[in-house]
Amino acid sequence: MRTVDDILKNVEKAGGHDNFLQKLYRNTRRLFIQRREKAEEARMFEKINHIPWIKRLRLSKVKKNIGNIYKQHLQNLQRAAKYRKIRIAFLVNEASKWHAGSLYDLFENSNHFEPLILVTKRITCFDTSEEFNATLSFFKNAGMRVECAYDAVKHKYLDLKDFSPDIIFYEQPWGVERLQSISRVATFVLTCYTPYCFHMMCSEYDYLELFHRFLWKYFVESPWHLESYKNRFKADNCVSSGSLHLDKYFSKKMPHMDFWKDVSPAKKRIIYAPHFTFTTQHRVATFPQNGRFMLNLADMYPQTTWAIKPHPGFDQHVVADGIMTQQELDEYYAAWEKYGTVVKEGDYFDLFKTSDCLITDCISFLADYFPSGKPVFHLRRNDQSKEFNDFGKDIIGTYYQIHSNAELEKLFSRVMIDEDDFMAPIRLERMGKLQLVSNETASKCVFDYLRKELKIP
Repeated sequence: MRTVDDILKNVEKAGGHDNFLQKLYRNTRRLFIQRREKAEEARMFEKINHIPWIKRLRLSKVKKNIGNIYKQHLQNLQRAAKYRKIRIAFLVNEASKWHAGSLYDLFENSNHFEPLILVTKRITCFDTSEEFNATLSFFKNAGMRVECAYDAVKHKYLDLKDFSPDIIFYEQPWGVERLQSISRVATFVLTCYTPYCFHMMCSEYDYLELFHRFLWKYFVESPWHLESYKNRFKADNCVSSGSLHLDKYFSKKMPHMDFWKDVSPAKKRIIYAPHFTFTTQHRVATFPQNGRFMLNLADMYPQTTWAIKPHPGFDQHVVADGIMTQQELDEYYAAWEKYGTVVKEGDYFDLFKTSDCLITDCISFLADYFPSGKPVFHLRRNDQSKEFNDFGKDIIGTYYQIHSNAELEKLFSRVMIDEDDFMAPIRLERMGKLQLVSNETASKCVFDYLRKELKIP
C-alpha cells in the first residue's frame, strides 16, 4: 500500500530540477503536515474553558470513573507485588525525546520490577517507516528489553493490553493513537508521565485536558510546577520529582567527546540549537533571521569548533513551513562540516558537559543547560506568542538576551573570545536559589514513590 509520503517523494524524484514539480511537492507536503497537526491539536489542545458545558460534564464524569478504576488497579498491584514483579512499560515513539534511561535502569536492577520498552509510531509522523525503524534500532542497540506496539507491515497499532503491562509511562503527549491513548489504556493499567521537556512558559500545553488530567500520576519538574498546576488547572494528580533530564549531571562516567570535530583545549566548543516553532505554538524559532549568520559567526572565529543540535521537529518544519527546501537544508548541514558536526541523537548531556556555551531559541534547553553554569546566548523574537513563566524568567534572567545578529556578534566576542562572562556571578547565585539539581535524582524520587504506593519494602 503506497502512502501519501511515497507518492510525494516520487513527485520530487520525478521533478529533478523542475522548479514547478519541486514547488508542488513542497506545498503538498506542507499541506498534509499542517492538516495532520491541526487535527492533532484539535484533539489534544482543547482547553477546559473552551469546551461546551455538556462535554465538560462528560469529561468530568470520565475523569471520576478513571480515578475509581485507578484505585482498584492500585489495590490489585499492591497484592500482586507480594508474589511477582510489577511490569513497567515505557511507550515511546521518538528516540530523540527519550529521557528515562536512568529510571529504566533502576527498574531493571530491582527485584520487584520488570521494565519494557514499547515502540510505537507518532500519528503525526510524516515519514512513518524511517522514524519508527530508527526508534526501534535505538533501543535495541542500547540493550533494552524492546517490543513493537505498532505493526509496520500492516500499518496497524497494537492493543497495549496484549503486552500485559501493570504501569505505563508515556514518553510524550503528542502523536498518541486513540487505541493507545490514556482513556483506553487506563481501563487496565496505571498511567504515568515524566515530561520529556522542561516547562518554562505559561502554556495550556503543560496540563492538557485529554492527557495530563487523565493520568494516574504526573511527575513534574519542581515544587513550583506542582503549585502552579494546582492553582491554574486544579490539578490533583501531580507529584514533584524533579526533571529526569537533569539526572545526567549526577553521572560519574567521563563524558565522551565524539560530538566535537576538534577536541583541542585551545578551541572554544560552541553549541547552536535552533527550535522549530516558526508559525505555530510558542513561536520562538529565530532561524530565518540568524540561521545562516551562524555559519558566518563560525567562520569569523577559527578558535572555535561547533556542534549544531536542531530540535527533533526542526527538519520537518523548516521544510514544511517553507523556510528552506530539503535540498537547501541538506546543503546547510553540509556547510557545517567545515566548522564542526551536526548532532541529532537523543542523549545530548555529554554534549552539554563538554561544551563552553550554548546559542539557542529552544525552550527546554534553557533549563537543561542551566546546571552546567556556562553562558547561554538566548535568541529572541518580538512576536513570541507565550510568556515565560516565573520559573523560566528566573533562569533566562541569567542569560545573554539576543535580539539581532549584531548584538550576538558583539556579545559573543566579549564573552567567549575575550572571556568576559559578566553574567556568571548572577548564574551562580540563581543556581543556589532554584536548586534544579538536588541531592537525590528525579529517577530515584519516582522509583521510591512507586515503591511506596505499591507497598514494596
